[in-house]
Amino acid sequence: MGKNRFSISLLFFICGINFASWATRIPDFKAALQLSDADLGKVLLGSPIGSLISLPLAGWLLTKYKSKYISLFSVGLYAFVVPAIGLANNQLTLFLALFGFGMAGDILNIAMNTQVVGLEAKLNKVAMSSFHAVFSIGLMTGAFLGGIISKYQFTPLQHFGGIALIDIICIPFFYPFLLEDDPKVEQKQEKKSILRLPPYLIILSIIALCGMLCEGAMADWITLYFKENVQGNPFPNTIGFSAFALAMVIGRFMGDTLTLKFGTKNMLVTSGILLALGMLITLIFEYYYIKIAGCFITGIGISTIVPLIYSAAGNSKEIAPSVAIAGVSTIAYAGFLVGPVLIGYLSDFIGLPQALVLLIVLGLLASIISKFSLKINRN
Repeated sequence: MGKNRFSISLLFFICGINFASWATRIPDFKAALQLSDADLGKVLLGSPIGSLISLPLAGWLLTKYKSKYISLFSVGLYAFVVPAIGLANNQLTLFLALFGFGMAGDILNIAMNTQVVGLEAKLNKVAMSSFHAVFSIGLMTGAFLGGIISKYQFTPLQHFGGIALIDIICIPFFYPFLLEDDPKVEQKQEKKSILRLPPYLIILSIIALCGMLCEGAMADWITLYFKENVQGNPFPNTIGFSAFALAMVIGRFMGDTLTLKFGTKNMLVTSGILLALGMLITLIFEYYYIKIAGCFITGIGISTIVPLIYSAAGNSKEIAPSVAIAGVSTIAYAGFLVGPVLIGYLSDFIGLPQALVLLIVLGLLASIISKFSLKINRN
């Protein structure tokens, strides 16, 4: 099982470092293309639209082909589209490159989470959160590298070309040891469409939507927030995102143990409260160290929401794991679709700090839904 865990972990790391590498260069593209916050929000739509279109496709593909094949395809697609982002020189080309980027990321997202559900079945225990911790390590690594690379004035093309090379180099290290999907697992489940989810999965999807919108908003906007709204900050503008990513790593490594002790429902309720508290601290205090601490608390809050939801969805008895995860993700990623534009327009209208109050509202909403509407029998 050790080689299986390493291979699946490497997929999560690849996904994280690619995502963070783009996120850390958003202010550079905004400046180079002279985008307003609203314009940036519209361009950022490219990635979630690609995600939304690819998720039903990924769910269908995973009922036809092994998830290890889909994982290989998506990493190869990453290696192709990431440098294309660096070549974008106007709003349209950047939008199209991000469309491909969103497709690659979320086909990989479904495939690698399906791999984890298979491993959980073999281990007979919860393991999802620890793999998402590796994704957060990738985020943190990408944020750290992005800050250094930006400081030394490497171009986005040089930066993203290096990330694509990492993607390619990793392929022989993960592909041979990915799990072979067991067709019997899929055959036991009713082949429902991702558009006809049972009520239990719809509730999970709404909670995941809140968490993923907040996670995406932190990735897309927190670096810009620190650049434009934090005075006297001696650190790179990526410091808030780096603190957030570090907290995601810590929270997710602890997540499986805490879930076994306190249960999924209690973890989700607490996570929503911490998310809201962290963003409140980030926005209302002026001192940059307190803002960094707020980003850290936000990361702790967000860290376990998505892995807990994916694990619960993948272990549903009513629907095949790959279809359940794809269905939940399709609804959840609507948050990525609405979030960038909504925050961009709100920022133009009332300012970015005020727009980020939306994250506080969503954190509280996730906590309330988890407390009063969610019944989970499985710890």
